[in-house]
Amino acid sequence: MANRTAWTAGNGVGFTWTTLINSADMASMTNGQSVLSSVADIANQTNLDIYMDISHLLAIASSTIAAGANFAYWLYALNQDGTHYGDNQLTAGTPASLTPAFSPVATIAIPAVASTTNMYGYAQGIIIPPGSFRMAIQNNSGFALTAGTQTVKYRTYNVNLNN
Repeated sequence: MANRTAWTAGNGVGFTWTTLINSADMASMTNGQSVLSSVADIANQTNLDIYMDISHLLAIASSTIAAGANFAYWLYALNQDGTHYGDNQLTAGTPASLTPAFSPVATIAIPAVASTTNMYGYAQGIIIPPGSFRMAIQNNSGFALTAGTQTVKYRTYNVNLNN
């Protein structure tokens, strides 16, 4: 009998796109700023999902994007003290003009073309830890995000080895 490997919905949010970073956290965030999500922790110590995808819809005023522009995402694991996240440089929901001291888990490039409103992006297959964490985003678009609705969502999944 031949076995087949297939994706399976995660035990957490599964295939349902769920808010990863609140819109208000990113409202009017300027170029070069980073913000830690104010959404409650993703508590993966029980669900034990392996992968996460990120999808965003972010808006700036009508501008021409420069080559190399992007949005970067960092995974901020809850530290062993149960209080602080990652390098403890960011406060949830408060943008700051800094770059986290460790590597991003995803960088989503922005096409260098004239943009009037919306920028869509997607990152897949991000490996997530078996513990609690939050995500942070850095705006490297060259422009401030508009005060309107900014959307960053995620979904989780695993691999079924006996499908």
